[in-house]
Amino acid sequence: MKTMLKTNRLFLLLFTLTTLMSCTSVSKQLQEDGWLWKISGNGLTQPSYLFGTYHGTYDILYGYVDSIPGFHEAFDTCSQYAGEVNLLLEDPKSSISKLDMEMPKDTTYSILLNNEDYHYLDSIVRQNLKTPFNKMYLKPGHLLLVLEAINELEEFSKNGYSKIIIDSIRSQFMDLVLATKAQEKEYTLVGLETFYEQMNLLVPNENFKKQADILIADLREEESAQLPIFSKTLSEVYRTQNMKYLIKFEANLDSLYQTSSIFKNMIEQTREVLLKQRNINWINKIPALMKDKPTFIAVGVRHLPGKNGLISLLIKKGYKVEPVGK
Repeated sequence: MKTMLKTNRLFLLLFTLTTLMSCTSVSKQLQEDGWLWKISGNGLTQPSYLFGTYHGTYDILYGYVDSIPGFHEAFDTCSQYAGEVNLLLEDPKSSISKLDMEMPKDTTYSILLNNEDYHYLDSIVRQNLKTPFNKMYLKPGHLLLVLEAINELEEFSKNGYSKIIIDSIRSQFMDLVLATKAQEKEYTLVGLETFYEQMNLLVPNENFKKQADILIADLREEESAQLPIFSKTLSEVYRTQNMKYLIKFEANLDSLYQTSSIFKNMIEQTREVLLKQRNINWINKIPALMKDKPTFIAVGVRHLPGKNGLISLLIKKGYKVEPVGK
């Protein structure tokens, strides 16, 4: 259960509770530049900024922003902060209560899975949730998120982390601290989407068979263990502050997941829905935000490059987008 896609899904759950569509860059310059971009022109009276955050694992936390050239100066010139979701003002409990997390009454895991996979998942559910599997009504996507959250806590425990240390690490999650710093400066806080919208994209109310297949593939380590090892992990790529390495990483990711039909479905879901569609949704909201106030836009770094990445979409809207500190 250590795939990169799994980790990204888990962070969506933990820190909103907690892109590439192409490996073609906007320009040669885009391939060489980093995670902080200045947005100007197209009628803006003051510049706004686009920043690619890291929220894949706990390898990189908020303190890393000190190494980003021009970061603090850019952050301090804004008066509005736009994150993927409003981590501070949105009530997770209220959002969760609105989610339809149960499968339809006529859909059960005994229908979705073959006998071998059913008994395999039954053992995992009984061990981790202390619940008979025939009483499990969560959609496969939601069940996977729950099991991954439990797995993460177990990994922390195996490494000797106490609850205090775990809470301390989580409190330094980059997106969360950025929102907190913006609130301390009395910036206007905006979410580009709601937690409810995000979770419905993550776990759609359809294709339960595909969700179940992905759940089983993610839980079974045999297939994932046969996959080639990346030359660089996403955290290593992020530390380079160089877009060309992120583009190469994404190309490797595409190639990697072509080896399995199940994992191919996972990468297609990531590309089409979690990255491309969300970018398109966001680009329809961002211009009005920047026109209203100089805005610091902070989203996962994988949303920046590519023909459907935010940099390219902003340029297509008529804005000048240039790297900061390069």
